[in-house]
Amino acid sequence: MIPAMFIVIFLASFSCTNYNELDLYGVVDCDTTDITWESTIADILAENCVRCHGPAISYNGVRHDSYEAELIVVNDGRLRGVVNHLPGYPQMPFDGPKLPECELLQINTWLDNGAPEK
Repeated sequence: MIPAMFIVIFLASFSCTNYNELDLYGVVDCDTTDITWESTIADILAENCVRCHGPAISYNGVRHDSYEAELIVVNDGRLRGVVNHLPGYPQMPFDGPKLPECELLQINTWLDNGAPEK
């Protein structure tokens, strides 16, 4: 017969796994409150877009490295079209998958709220 203490220690070792929210629920919290260019959007675009649309290279004259430059593609609808892979727009990032769902939600929320800078 196995001592009870051994069973408790054995079972406890499996309960100490360090799960994160994604592992447990399959959902990551996506903060869409107070989305501005400065708080969120500039970082998303710097990570995913500026290498091809910035000061060194600006394919098709599009830049994503300043708020003023961003307003051009915000106001004509191109930003929403390209990141959401809408029909009639080139899919961005080029030769890559869509941005993560949370980043898309944050961009679309920002656009829906009038694309505030601060």
